[in-house]
Formats: sequence, structure tokens, C-alpha cells
Amino acid sequence: MLGDRVQSATKQNLYKDPTFPASDTSLFFNYSTPLSQFRGEISWLRPQEICSAPRLFSDNPQEVQVKQGILGDCWFLCACVALQKSKYLLTKVIPPGQPSWTDETYTGCFTCQVWQFGHWVEVTIDDRLPCLGGKLCFSQCQTEEVFWLPLLEKVYAKVHGSYEQLWAGQVADALVDLTGGLAERWTLKDPGRSMERERTGRVLEKMVFRRLMNLKERCVISCSVLSSRQGNMSIPEILKHGKCLSLFP
Repeated sequence: MLGDRVQSATKQNLYKDPTFPASDTSLFFNYSTPLSQFRGEISWLRPQEICSAPRLFSDNPQEVQVKQGILGDCWFLCACVALQKSKYLLTKVIPPGQPSWTDETYTGCFTCQVWQFGHWVEVTIDDRLPCLGGKLCFSQCQTEEVFWLPLLEKVYAKVHGSYEQLWAGQVADALVDLTGGLAERWTLKDPGRSMERERTGRVLEKMVFRRLMNLKERCVISCSVLSSRQGNMSIPEILKHGKCLSLFP
């Protein structure tokens, strides 16, 4: 059971998740992605070993906090941006009141909820996180002392079996898992060069735009473009080279 109760631990004996250990078995699946080049280089650190004053959330909840690391999971992080915009959903996925690093009752573990097969499932992890050179190497928040995002990413990696299995995916799938809602995919294709296809394409484009405008106040809209090109890109480039973007009212 992913959400098994965690036995209490002292500060000298912080919780270590036996089902998702701090080892290569949690990082890799079959070494088939670019992540495999970091085999043997990644260490695991708790937040208080990464910075002096870790906290779960930012003082400014409106700050766009999501930063991608060396893991190709922009599709999941795109859904996390949407999650961050809804206090209701954020508290549903990360239940409040859990002991954190400054609390006497802190035990080194966190529990989140993920929507799986029609109901919310509790997933408990320890707070050891993958690092390179003493710094987080996967997702992180803009404010380095904030850790809700890398902890949630670890929860999602545990659900999928390893971090490597988060490499490439569909934003819609992550949105369902983090909201319990329904997702719909629209595929927009080049209508071609013929006059008839150009006219058809323009009509469809206007219809899609009108429908998006009607929906934008009632749902989260994301867009992505498939491409083999990799690398860090600005927002305009995201739409051209295989990245994901969330749009909000």
C-alpha cells in the first residue's frame, strides 16, 4: 500500500522509505533516457542538508515557482503549475498540518494524495531528494528554500516506479492525477497547402479559438509541441521545441 502508516522516528533516526529507497532503483528503470549518464553521480539529501531554513511553501503563493531540472518531466511540472494556482487542489494533494523541519514532531516523511483509478490514494515518502553537488538536480522552486515541488515530484516518481519513468509524458495525464478531473486532448495538425485545405484549416482554427475562449474561465488549458530537440528554452521557444505550457484565466 503506497500510503502505509509511517512509524515514528526520532531526529537521529529519521524515516527511510523501504519501498522507495535512496538508491538507483528509485532513479532508473532501464537506463534508456539521457538521465542514465548521471548513474553513480546522484546523491540523496534531506532539505535541511541542502539549505539552512527549508520550508514547504513560499510566502508568495502567486509566485510561479516551478523550475525543471535534468529530468525530462516538463509535462508533470506543467500540471504542477496548474495545481499551484488552486489553493483547494493544492491542499487536497498536499494535506496541511504535516510536521516539517522546524517542528518537534518532524520525522522525515511527507504524505500526499494522488488520484488513481477513480479515488484519492495516499502516498508517503521520506524527504531524501536527488542532488548533484549538494543541489537539487530535478525539479525545484524559484525560491530554493521551498520544497513542495521536489517532494511532490518524488511522490509521483514513486507512483510510477522510478524517476526515469517520468521522462516524457502527457500533461493531461498528470492533470487528472493531480486534480481528479477529466481531461480532453485536441490535436492540431497542419491542414496542408492546397487551397481547399487552407480554407478548411482557417475555419477549424477559428472554431477552435472560439471554443478555447469559451472554456478559458472554466478550466486549465495546456499546450505542447512534439520535437526531438532538447535544451532549456524561453517561453516562446517552448511552443516550438517539444515543451509544455499551461494557460490560465
